[in-house]
Amino acid sequence: MQNRSFIPGVLAALMICLAAGLAQADRPESGTFIKESDMTGLCQLDIINNASDDLAAYLCTMREEAIRAAVYIRGGDTFNLTGVDDGSYYLYFRQGEGWNASREGFDINASSSRMREPLLFQTIRTADKVQYSWIQITLEKSRDGNVEKVTVDEEDFPA
Repeated sequence: MQNRSFIPGVLAALMICLAAGLAQADRPESGTFIKESDMTGLCQLDIINNASDDLAAYLCTMREEAIRAAVYIRGGDTFNLTGVDDGSYYLYFRQGEGWNASREGFDINASSSRMREPLLFQTIRTADKVQYSWIQITLEKSRDGNVEKVTVDEEDFPA
């Protein structure tokens, strides 16, 4: 009798391990573009994901909220987006576990947000030098990060 109850438990544990392995196999590497950047500016953006969850970061124009670049960043990793054009942008996030590439979202512990304040990138050219914005943002699980986020409903997330 003990063997019969043991087998379903082992099968359930095996199925959970296989599902976790499949989810890990579909997990993109940090720096994988969800939407390739078409920008050619000099400005840069460092995104430091100190949270344990992975995220997809979407850089969107402020006016029409058009996505200019979208990138996947694993929990604990950093990504440097180069070539950012001058302008004001919102930075949107999808965070969670179990990335679902077909719907560009997470299946587990999913949340959507954006930075409260827009990011301003500018290039200043003088006779002898060029200065450009290089912004660094830190996302942390605690409130110690330098990004203040607001929750975004899925229907308000830029497409």
